[in-house]
Amino acid sequence: MTRRAGPMARFRDAYRAIGRVDRAVPEVVTRIEALAGRVDALAGRVGKLVERVESLEARSKQEAEASGGALVEVRAVLRTLAADEPGNRRCLHSAREHPDYELAWTEDDPLITVTIPTIGRRELFERALPSILGQTYASLEVVVAGDGAGPEIGDRLRMLGDDRIRFVDLGPRLPWSESEEKLWLVGATRGRNAATRLARGRWLVPFDDDDTMRPDCLEKLLELARARRAEVAYAQALAHLPDGSTSEFCDFPPRLGRFTWAAGMHHAGLACFERELVAAEFGIPGDWWLAERMLRAGARFAMREEVLCDVYPSGRNPGWVPPGAGGGATTR
Repeated sequence: MTRRAGPMARFRDAYRAIGRVDRAVPEVVTRIEALAGRVDALAGRVGKLVERVESLEARSKQEAEASGGALVEVRAVLRTLAADEPGNRRCLHSAREHPDYELAWTEDDPLITVTIPTIGRRELFERALPSILGQTYASLEVVVAGDGAGPEIGDRLRMLGDDRIRFVDLGPRLPWSESEEKLWLVGATRGRNAATRLARGRWLVPFDDDDTMRPDCLEKLLELARARRAEVAYAQALAHLPDGSTSEFCDFPPRLGRFTWAAGMHHAGLACFERELVAAEFGIPGDWWLAERMLRAGARFAMREEVLCDVYPSGRNPGWVPPGAGGGATTR
Protein backbone atom coordinates (compact mmCIF):
# COMPACT_ATOMS: atom_id res chain seq x y z
CA MET A 1 0.00 0.00 0.00
CA THR A 2 1.41 3.40 -1.11
CA ARG A 3 1.89 5.93 1.62
CA ARG A 4 0.48 9.41 0.89
CA ALA A 5 2.87 12.34 1.30
CA GLY A 6 2.13 14.70 4.10
CA PRO A 7 1.53 18.46 3.74
CA MET A 8 5.14 19.32 4.52
CA ALA A 9 6.44 16.93 1.86
CA ARG A 10 4.11 18.38 -0.73
CA PHE A 11 5.17 21.89 0.22
CA ARG A 12 8.86 21.00 -0.18
CA ASP A 13 8.19 19.47 -3.65
CA ALA A 14 6.31 22.57 -4.76
CA TYR A 15 9.06 24.83 -3.48
CA ARG A 16 11.71 22.90 -5.34
CA ALA A 17 9.60 23.08 -8.57
CA ILE A 18 9.26 26.85 -8.20
CA GLY A 19 12.99 27.09 -7.79
CA ARG A 20 13.57 25.19 -11.00
CA VAL A 21 11.12 27.50 -12.86
CA ASP A 22 12.86 30.57 -11.48
CA ARG A 23 16.18 29.30 -12.73
CA ALA A 24 14.67 28.41 -16.17
CA VAL A 25 12.85 31.72 -16.78
CA PRO A 26 15.98 33.80 -17.58
CA GLU A 27 17.12 31.18 -20.05
CA VAL A 28 13.67 31.11 -21.76
CA VAL A 29 13.56 34.89 -21.86
CA THR A 30 17.00 34.96 -23.42
CA ARG A 31 15.94 32.48 -26.04
CA ILE A 32 12.75 34.43 -26.78
CA GLU A 33 14.72 37.65 -27.15
CA ALA A 34 17.20 35.94 -29.48
CA LEU A 35 14.31 34.53 -31.53
CA ALA A 36 12.65 37.96 -31.66
CA GLY A 37 15.90 39.43 -32.95
CA ARG A 38 16.08 36.80 -35.67
CA VAL A 39 12.41 37.46 -36.60
CA ASP A 40 13.15 41.20 -36.81
CA ALA A 41 16.15 40.53 -39.06
CA LEU A 42 14.08 38.20 -41.23
CA ALA A 43 11.29 40.79 -41.46
CA GLY A 44 13.84 43.34 -42.61
CA ARG A 45 15.12 41.00 -45.28
CA VAL A 46 11.54 40.20 -46.38
CA GLY A 47 10.77 43.93 -46.57
CA LYS A 48 13.78 44.52 -48.78
CA LEU A 49 12.76 41.54 -50.93
CA VAL A 50 9.23 42.96 -51.30
CA GLU A 51 10.66 46.33 -52.30
CA ARG A 52 12.88 44.64 -54.88
CA VAL A 53 9.95 42.63 -56.29
CA GLU A 54 7.82 45.77 -56.52
CA SER A 55 10.67 47.56 -58.25
CA LEU A 56 11.04 44.71 -60.73
CA GLU A 57 7.27 44.67 -61.35
CA ALA A 58 7.27 48.42 -62.01
CA ARG A 59 10.25 48.08 -64.33
CA SER A 60 8.63 45.13 -66.11
CA LYS A 61 5.44 47.12 -66.55
CA GLN A 62 7.34 50.07 -67.97
CA GLU A 63 9.22 47.81 -70.37
CA ALA A 64 5.98 46.09 -71.40
CA GLU A 65 4.32 49.44 -72.06
CA ALA A 66 7.32 50.60 -74.04
CA SER A 67 7.39 47.32 -75.95
CA GLY A 68 3.65 47.52 -76.60
CA GLY A 69 4.00 51.05 -77.91
CA ALA A 70 6.81 49.95 -80.17
CA LEU A 71 4.72 47.06 -81.46
CA VAL A 72 1.84 49.43 -82.21
CA GLU A 73 4.19 51.70 -84.14
CA VAL A 74 5.68 48.76 -86.06
CA ARG A 75 2.19 47.50 -86.87
CA ALA A 76 1.17 50.93 -88.16
CA VAL A 77 4.26 51.08 -90.37
CA LEU A 78 3.60 47.58 -91.72
CA ARG A 79 -0.02 48.50 -92.44
CA THR A 80 1.06 51.61 -94.34
CA LEU A 81 3.57 49.61 -96.36
CA ALA A 82 1.01 46.93 -97.13
CA ALA A 83 -1.50 49.56 -98.25
CA ASP A 84 1.07 51.00 -100.71
CA GLU A 85 -0.21 54.56 -100.35
CA PRO A 86 2.28 56.09 -102.81
CA GLY A 87 1.24 53.50 -105.39
CA ASN A 88 -2.43 54.20 -104.69
CA ARG A 89 -1.96 57.93 -105.28
CA ARG A 90 -0.16 57.25 -108.54
CA CYS A 91 -2.98 54.90 -109.55
CA LEU A 92 -5.62 57.55 -108.88
CA HIS A 93 -3.74 60.39 -110.59
CA SER A 94 -3.01 58.23 -113.62
CA ALA A 95 -6.68 57.23 -113.91
CA ARG A 96 -7.78 60.86 -113.76
CA GLU A 97 -5.47 61.76 -116.63
CA HIS A 98 -7.03 59.20 -118.97
CA PRO A 99 -8.99 60.92 -121.79
CA ASP A 100 -12.08 58.75 -121.14
CA TYR A 101 -12.18 59.40 -117.39
CA GLU A 102 -14.84 62.15 -117.68
CA LEU A 103 -17.23 59.92 -119.65
CA ALA A 104 -18.38 58.26 -116.43
CA TRP A 105 -20.17 61.54 -115.59
CA THR A 106 -20.91 62.94 -119.04
CA GLU A 107 -22.25 59.97 -121.03
CA ASP A 108 -26.04 59.79 -121.21
CA ASP A 109 -26.25 56.17 -120.03
CA PRO A 110 -22.84 54.94 -118.92
CA LEU A 111 -22.59 51.18 -118.50
CA ILE A 112 -22.64 50.02 -114.88
CA THR A 113 -21.05 46.66 -114.02
CA VAL A 114 -22.23 44.77 -110.96
CA THR A 115 -19.65 42.21 -109.78
CA ILE A 116 -20.77 39.25 -107.70
CA PRO A 117 -18.39 36.63 -106.29
CA THR A 118 -20.33 33.55 -105.22
CA ILE A 119 -19.77 30.22 -103.54
CA GLY A 120 -23.11 29.03 -104.91
CA ARG A 121 -25.55 30.22 -102.25
CA ARG A 122 -29.23 30.00 -103.14
CA GLU A 123 -29.69 33.69 -102.28
CA LEU A 124 -27.89 34.54 -105.53
CA PHE A 125 -30.97 33.46 -107.46
CA GLU A 126 -33.56 34.24 -104.80
CA ARG A 127 -32.45 37.76 -103.82
CA ALA A 128 -29.37 39.26 -105.44
CA LEU A 129 -29.92 38.65 -109.15
CA PRO A 130 -33.66 39.43 -109.26
CA SER A 131 -33.02 42.75 -107.51
CA ILE A 132 -30.22 43.67 -109.94
CA LEU A 133 -31.98 42.62 -113.14
CA GLY A 134 -35.07 44.51 -112.00
CA GLN A 135 -33.29 47.87 -111.70
CA THR A 136 -34.89 50.99 -113.18
CA TYR A 137 -31.48 51.73 -114.73
CA ALA A 138 -31.18 49.63 -117.89
CA SER A 139 -27.56 50.10 -119.02
CA LEU A 140 -25.96 47.45 -116.83
CA GLU A 141 -24.11 44.16 -116.90
CA VAL A 142 -23.56 41.55 -114.22
CA VAL A 143 -20.30 39.59 -113.89
CA VAL A 144 -20.63 36.56 -111.62
CA ALA A 145 -17.43 34.85 -110.49
CA GLY A 146 -17.89 31.33 -109.18
CA ASP A 147 -15.34 30.75 -106.42
CA GLY A 148 -15.80 27.06 -105.72
CA ALA A 149 -19.46 27.37 -106.72
CA GLY A 150 -19.34 24.60 -109.31
CA PRO A 151 -20.17 24.69 -113.04
CA GLU A 152 -23.85 24.08 -112.33
CA ILE A 153 -24.11 27.72 -111.26
CA GLY A 154 -23.04 28.75 -114.74
CA ASP A 155 -25.68 26.43 -116.21
CA ARG A 156 -28.39 28.01 -114.08
CA LEU A 157 -27.25 31.50 -115.05
CA ARG A 158 -27.36 30.64 -118.76
CA MET A 159 -30.87 29.23 -118.30
CA LEU A 160 -32.01 32.72 -117.29
CA GLY A 161 -31.48 33.78 -120.88
CA ASP A 162 -30.32 37.29 -119.96
CA ASP A 163 -27.36 38.46 -122.08
CA ARG A 164 -26.48 41.06 -119.46
CA ILE A 165 -25.07 38.25 -117.28
CA ARG A 166 -21.58 36.81 -117.70
CA PHE A 167 -20.12 33.98 -115.65
CA VAL A 168 -16.55 32.94 -114.93
CA ASP A 169 -15.79 29.70 -113.10
CA LEU A 170 -12.64 30.03 -110.98
CA GLY A 171 -12.59 26.34 -110.07
CA PRO A 172 -12.29 24.88 -106.56
CA ARG A 173 -11.98 27.28 -103.68
CA LEU A 174 -8.59 26.89 -102.01
CA PRO A 175 -8.55 28.19 -98.40
CA TRP A 176 -5.24 29.88 -97.60
CA SER A 177 -5.77 30.05 -93.82
CA GLU A 178 -7.18 27.83 -91.08
CA SER A 179 -8.61 30.89 -89.31
CA GLU A 180 -12.37 31.15 -89.80
CA GLU A 181 -12.26 34.87 -89.02
CA LYS A 182 -9.52 35.60 -91.56
CA LEU A 183 -11.34 33.63 -94.22
CA TRP A 184 -14.50 35.60 -93.53
CA LEU A 185 -12.73 38.96 -93.56
CA VAL A 186 -11.33 38.56 -97.07
CA GLY A 187 -13.16 35.49 -98.37
CA ALA A 188 -14.43 37.20 -101.53
CA THR A 189 -11.00 38.50 -102.62
CA ARG A 190 -10.29 36.10 -105.48
CA GLY A 191 -13.80 36.22 -106.93
CA ARG A 192 -14.11 39.99 -106.60
CA ASN A 193 -10.80 40.71 -108.31
CA ALA A 194 -11.55 38.25 -111.13
CA ALA A 195 -14.98 39.78 -111.78
CA THR A 196 -13.58 43.31 -111.68
CA ARG A 197 -10.97 42.50 -114.33
CA LEU A 198 -13.76 41.37 -116.67
CA ALA A 199 -15.91 44.45 -116.08
CA ARG A 200 -16.60 46.75 -119.05
CA GLY A 201 -18.62 49.44 -117.29
CA ARG A 202 -17.76 53.04 -116.49
CA TRP A 203 -18.93 52.33 -112.95
CA LEU A 204 -18.37 49.25 -110.79
CA VAL A 205 -20.72 47.97 -108.11
CA PRO A 206 -19.12 45.35 -105.79
CA PHE A 207 -22.17 43.35 -104.68
CA ASP A 208 -22.64 40.22 -102.55
CA ASP A 209 -24.60 37.15 -103.57
CA ASP A 210 -26.99 37.30 -100.60
CA ASP A 211 -28.03 40.99 -100.51
CA THR A 212 -30.77 42.97 -102.26
CA MET A 213 -30.80 46.26 -104.17
CA ARG A 214 -33.80 48.56 -103.99
CA PRO A 215 -35.29 48.97 -107.52
CA ASP A 216 -33.83 52.46 -108.11
CA CYS A 217 -30.47 51.84 -106.40
CA LEU A 218 -28.22 52.19 -109.48
CA GLU A 219 -30.18 55.09 -110.90
CA LYS A 220 -29.90 57.09 -107.68
CA LEU A 221 -26.23 56.26 -107.12
CA LEU A 222 -25.39 57.50 -110.62
CA GLU A 223 -27.46 60.62 -110.00
CA LEU A 224 -25.49 61.28 -106.81
CA ALA A 225 -22.13 60.70 -108.52
CA ARG A 226 -23.01 63.15 -111.28
CA ALA A 227 -24.34 65.80 -108.89
CA ARG A 228 -21.24 65.69 -106.66
CA ARG A 229 -18.76 64.54 -109.32
CA ALA A 230 -17.97 61.77 -106.86
CA GLU A 231 -15.65 58.90 -107.67
CA VAL A 232 -17.29 56.79 -104.99
CA ALA A 233 -21.04 57.11 -104.43
CA TYR A 234 -22.86 55.17 -101.74
CA ALA A 235 -26.12 55.27 -99.83
CA GLN A 236 -27.63 54.09 -96.58
CA ALA A 237 -28.02 50.33 -96.13
CA LEU A 238 -30.50 48.47 -93.98
CA ALA A 239 -29.21 45.47 -92.06
CA HIS A 240 -31.70 42.69 -91.36
CA LEU A 241 -30.30 41.13 -88.21
CA PRO A 242 -30.64 37.48 -87.17
CA ASP A 243 -32.92 38.42 -84.25
CA GLY A 244 -35.47 39.93 -86.66
CA SER A 245 -34.59 43.57 -85.98
CA THR A 246 -33.30 46.03 -88.59
CA SER A 247 -30.79 48.86 -88.44
CA GLU A 248 -29.37 51.47 -90.80
CA PHE A 249 -25.62 51.61 -90.39
CA CYS A 250 -23.77 53.75 -92.95
CA ASP A 251 -22.14 57.07 -92.05
CA PHE A 252 -20.51 59.95 -93.85
CA PRO A 253 -17.60 60.25 -93.88
CA PRO A 254 -17.30 56.46 -94.06
CA ARG A 255 -15.48 54.58 -91.33
CA LEU A 256 -14.76 51.02 -90.34
CA GLY A 257 -18.01 49.24 -89.50
CA ARG A 258 -20.16 52.05 -90.89
CA PHE A 259 -19.80 51.44 -94.61
CA THR A 260 -20.67 48.76 -97.15
CA TRP A 261 -20.06 48.41 -100.88
CA ALA A 262 -23.44 46.66 -101.15
CA ALA A 263 -24.96 50.14 -101.31
CA GLY A 264 -22.17 51.79 -103.28
CA MET A 265 -20.29 52.02 -106.56
CA HIS A 266 -17.00 53.48 -107.72
CA HIS A 267 -15.50 54.86 -110.91
CA ALA A 268 -14.03 52.11 -113.09
CA GLY A 269 -10.77 54.06 -113.14
CA LEU A 270 -10.31 52.99 -109.53
CA ALA A 271 -10.24 49.30 -110.51
CA CYS A 272 -6.49 49.39 -109.91
CA PHE A 273 -7.37 49.36 -106.19
CA GLU A 274 -7.72 45.60 -105.85
CA ARG A 275 -8.79 43.48 -102.92
CA GLU A 276 -5.86 42.16 -100.87
CA LEU A 277 -5.63 39.10 -98.60
CA VAL A 278 -3.20 40.97 -96.35
CA ALA A 279 -6.15 42.92 -94.91
CA ALA A 280 -7.00 39.88 -92.79
CA GLU A 281 -3.59 40.03 -91.09
CA PHE A 282 -4.61 43.42 -89.67
CA GLY A 283 -8.10 42.21 -88.74
CA ILE A 284 -9.74 44.42 -91.39
CA PRO A 285 -12.63 43.40 -93.67
CA GLY A 286 -11.64 43.42 -97.33
CA ASP A 287 -14.32 45.93 -98.31
CA TRP A 288 -13.12 48.48 -95.77
CA TRP A 289 -9.46 47.93 -96.71
CA LEU A 290 -10.44 48.86 -100.28
CA ALA A 291 -12.46 51.93 -99.25
CA GLU A 292 -9.83 53.16 -96.79
CA ARG A 293 -7.06 53.00 -99.39
CA MET A 294 -9.23 55.00 -101.81
CA LEU A 295 -9.94 57.58 -99.13
CA ARG A 296 -6.28 57.98 -98.18
CA ALA A 297 -5.32 58.33 -101.84
CA GLY A 298 -7.75 61.22 -102.22
CA ALA A 299 -10.76 59.70 -104.01
CA ARG A 300 -13.92 61.80 -103.78
CA PHE A 301 -16.70 60.14 -101.74
CA ALA A 302 -20.38 61.13 -101.53
CA MET A 303 -23.28 59.58 -99.62
CA ARG A 304 -27.03 59.62 -100.14
CA GLU A 305 -29.09 59.57 -96.93
CA GLU A 306 -31.56 57.05 -98.27
CA VAL A 307 -31.74 53.28 -97.95
CA LEU A 308 -30.92 51.75 -101.33
CA CYS A 309 -29.80 48.28 -100.25
CA ASP A 310 -30.76 45.53 -97.82
CA VAL A 311 -28.06 43.30 -96.32
CA TYR A 312 -28.61 40.05 -94.46
CA PRO A 313 -25.82 39.13 -92.03
CA SER A 314 -26.24 35.54 -90.91
CA GLY A 315 -24.84 35.99 -87.41
CA ARG A 316 -22.35 33.19 -88.10
CA ASN A 317 -19.77 35.62 -89.40
CA PRO A 318 -17.05 36.16 -86.76
CA GLY A 319 -16.42 39.67 -88.07
CA TRP A 320 -20.02 40.83 -87.88
CA VAL A 321 -20.86 43.33 -85.13
CA PRO A 322 -24.51 44.44 -84.99
CA PRO A 323 -24.99 48.19 -85.52
CA GLY A 324 -24.90 50.03 -82.23
CA ALA A 325 -22.87 47.30 -80.52
CA GLY A 326 -19.44 48.81 -80.95
CA GLY A 327 -18.62 48.87 -84.62
CA GLY A 328 -21.60 48.44 -86.89
CA ALA A 329 -21.82 46.25 -89.92
CA THR A 330 -18.96 45.06 -92.04
CA THR A 331 -18.90 42.97 -95.15
CA ARG A 332 -16.15 41.25 -97.03
